[in-house]
Amino acid sequence: METTKLKICQLQATQEWLCLDSMAYIAECLEFCTSADMLADLREIFPRQALTVASVQVCELQRKRIQKWLREQNGEVQNTDEPPQNAQAQL
Repeated sequence: METTKLKICQLQATQEWLCLDSMAYIAECLEFCTSADMLADLREIFPRQALTVASVQVCELQRKRIQKWLREQNGEVQNTDEPPQNAQAQL
C-alpha cells in the first residue's frame, strides 16, 4: 500500500487568522468536514494553531471524528486491513 506524506501548513497563526471572523469560518469548515481527506485539505490550508483554536467551537461528535482522523493521519492507529505483526505468536 502506498503512503503519501501529508502537506501541513507551516504558517504561524497571526492575529488575522485568530480573529473572530476567521475562527468562525475555520470552525464551520471543520464542522462540515466529512472525511479524513477533507481534514487533510484543511490542515494544508490553515495554520495548526488556528485549527486548534477553532476546533473548540465544533460540536462534540464532530470533534471526536476529527480526533480519530488526526490519529489515523499521524500514524497512531494500526491499519485494520493488515494482520498484526506478531500473528503467528498468537496462534
